[in-house]
Amino acid sequence: LSYLEKAAKAGQGPASYNLAVALISTGKPDDLKRAVDLLRTAAEGEIGDAQYALAVLTKQGRGVQQSDTEAAQWMARAAANDNISAQVEYAIMLFNGEGVKADEKRAARLFALAAGRGNAIAQNRYARLLLMGRGVPKSRVEAASWNLMAAQQGLTDRWLDDALKDLSSAERMKAEGLARQRNADLSANLQP
Repeated sequence: LSYLEKAAKAGQGPASYNLAVALISTGKPDDLKRAVDLLRTAAEGEIGDAQYALAVLTKQGRGVQQSDTEAAQWMARAAANDNISAQVEYAIMLFNGEGVKADEKRAARLFALAAGRGNAIAQNRYARLLLMGRGVPKSRVEAASWNLMAAQQGLTDRWLDDALKDLSSAERMKAEGLARQRNADLSANLQP
């Protein structure tokens, strides 16, 4: 901790973020307040993990005044800085209009990005959007493909399974092929 303190005082963003994480874990109110200050410093330095953490704390009103609008702003910055959890959370905020104007198309694009990077929650949400045609053109085969990928990671969705159970064998084979190819791309570390 003493090295993190020194590095944070020297203006090192990653050190500020890591020290903040350590302070949050103590559960002490004074440490939480200091952690928020450190996160804000790191977040202003475009550290995506710090932006995400600050967004979560702001959304919860933990150590900082609760504000869905400010949380959405930090979440958007974290998403832009390639934080996959922030991409998923910001997509949810966009879809629901939580702290930001609702925008199903933007939400779908972020879900697609995070889904293509292997996030099971994003795969599930994107499958639901594809099935309903919300923010994206309706596609039952694509929905089935992303649903299969999420299920392979342990995220099952009975509603999607029921909605897709009447796919033809050709449609099911196509969905399985798409899921296999996408998983192979992920295994090869190819980004969408």
